[in-house]
Order: sequence, then structure tokens, then C-alpha cells
Amino acid sequence: MKIIVVMPVKNEEWILEKSLKAISLFADHIIVADQNSTDRSVDICRQFKKVIVIKNPNKFHTSSVRLLLLNAVRDFDGYNAIFSFDADEIPTTHILEPDFLEKLKELTPGSSFTFQWINLWRSSLKYRKDKSVWANSWKHFGFIDDRKADYNTLNVINDDTSRVPLSVLNNNFKFEFPKVLHYQFSNWDRTLSKQARYRIAEFIQRKKSLFNIIKINFKYFPTKDERSLVLEDIPREWINFYKEKGNDLENFPKSDFYWFDEEILQNFKQYKTEYFKWLDIWDIDWERKRQLTIEKDIKDLPENKIKDPRSFYIKFYHKHLQPLLSYNSFLYKIYRILKNS
Repeated sequence: MKIIVVMPVKNEEWILEKSLKAISLFADHIIVADQNSTDRSVDICRQFKKVIVIKNPNKFHTSSVRLLLLNAVRDFDGYNAIFSFDADEIPTTHILEPDFLEKLKELTPGSSFTFQWINLWRSSLKYRKDKSVWANSWKHFGFIDDRKADYNTLNVINDDTSRVPLSVLNNNFKFEFPKVLHYQFSNWDRTLSKQARYRIAEFIQRKKSLFNIIKINFKYFPTKDERSLVLEDIPREWINFYKEKGNDLENFPKSDFYWFDEEILQNFKQYKTEYFKWLDIWDIDWERKRQLTIEKDIKDLPENKIKDPRSFYIKFYHKHLQPLLSYNSFLYKIYRILKNS
């Protein structure tokens, strides 16, 4: 049985080298589906002998990339262990322990495995430990391939389809260790830009209606919801071995401008900012972002100063009404009870 890690990638230079260094310690092969990266992501992949790069032609991250990666995995013979990680996810060093590897080998083809998903928050050394959707979360991160399982391909932006085929979900093994460290929210400014891009992309794709606007804001509101925030330091033994191997998971590069910002500014020019006034994306200083594009000599972006297009009422909705409609709100809990009764 080989251990094969699959990973969709789009402009992940900020973390990719660190995640590939960690994964290379236990994987036999790493298959990266690159989605037309314009940064150094592909060059970084080429530095690792175990990495195979394939092209992902999709414009957005959709469930079809899962099938693309699975087909590439099956170029290797056997009933292999397939792990699915994003570039900003790194398993704790427990994944290197012989005890874990022995338990993994005992799993039968057609079974899946689940790890706890640890969301680091505004820091690479602190994680959420509260009652939010970002705490005490478990995900299916892989399965033992029976060479029969398949994915249903849905062309949905940022689709949250399971990383493993539905046919293997019922035969699942839950590992207490390793855990998977999720670094997306450790870089807060990048997170805000990334989530703004998702909101705008979905808004452009969907039918224009107030219901869909509220639905999109509702979907992404938990990203910024810190009302129940409780943080705890990650145990250093989770990452110390990586540090001994020269892989620093404490310090990451910072930036004032991300590739998401360029795409968003292009949308501002094409559709005008007024078009996006109902989306909760205006806690970002887009005029500052526009000024940075001038310094970087990026073309085809808004020429005029960008102002917040929201009225008083829209700002009130974003600040005060959204929390009342969130997953953790009393009103939403009543709605769920009535819906299921």
C-alpha cells in the first residue's frame, strides 16, 4: 500500500513549501492539481521529488478537481491510502508515528478515515476552542482506495463536497491523532480577501435577488464571527519535529496585497462597486488595494477612487442583522427546529 496525498493548489506560495516539506516526510507520492497559478507555486512543487503536478483547468475550486486527482492517483497500482489536504493544511507530527501507520495499514479497501480539523486563528500558534463552527470540527481526510469509488462532479464554486467518495463514508475510522492544522485563518488579512473573492464569485454566478445575497452573506458570515471566540495555544509537540527538520511553522510571510484582490478589483471595474454593495466585503480598504495596484503597475483596474457604496441601512444590516441570522443565533435555531418538526 502506498500513501498518496492529493492537493488542489491555486497561488499558495505563502505556505506551499512548508506543507510539502511536512507531507514529504510520510507520503510516497504527492499529486498537485495546479489551477493556473501565477505565483511561484509550480516552481516550489518542482523542488520536491515526490510531487507530481497536473493541470486543473477549472476557473474556480470545484468538486470536479477531486475526480481529476483520483484519476491521477489510479495511475499507481494497488489499494492505496489516499489523503486529501489543501495547501494550508498540515497534519501534526503524529502522522509520522509507527503506531498510526500500522493502524492505517489495517484499514480495508473501501474505508475512510477522519481527523480533527484544528483552525488556527489570527496566529500560527493559537487555535479556536469554543462553541463556534470552527472548533471541535472533524473532517474526512482520506480513504483506502478500492478502485471502485467515484465522485459526483458538481460545478459549484467553493463546493464543500466531501473530500472522499460517498460510497466509503459509512465504513469510517476516526483517529484521535494526528490532527490537521488549518492555517487559513492564521493570516487574517488574506482570509478576508479570499472570502470576499468567494462572495463576489458566487454573486456573479447566481441569479440576482435579495434572497441570494442574504444566502451568500449567511454562508460566509461564520468566517468573521468572533462573538464566542476562545483561543488556546497549540501544544508545541504537534510541530516540534518539523522545526527540528528545518520547517518553521511559526512564521509566515505577510503581504498587503493578494491575488484575490486583483481579481476583485477587476470585477469592480467590470460591474461597478454599486453592484456589490449588499455583499459583506466592505471591511476591507479597497481604495488602499487600488493604490497598491498602481504601485505594482497592474493594468485594467478601476481608475477612479473606490468608495464604500453602502447606505446606512445596508451597513446596519451587515453590522447588526447578520448576527441575528447566523448559525449560532437564537432565531436560526428556532428556524431549524420548526423545519425539522
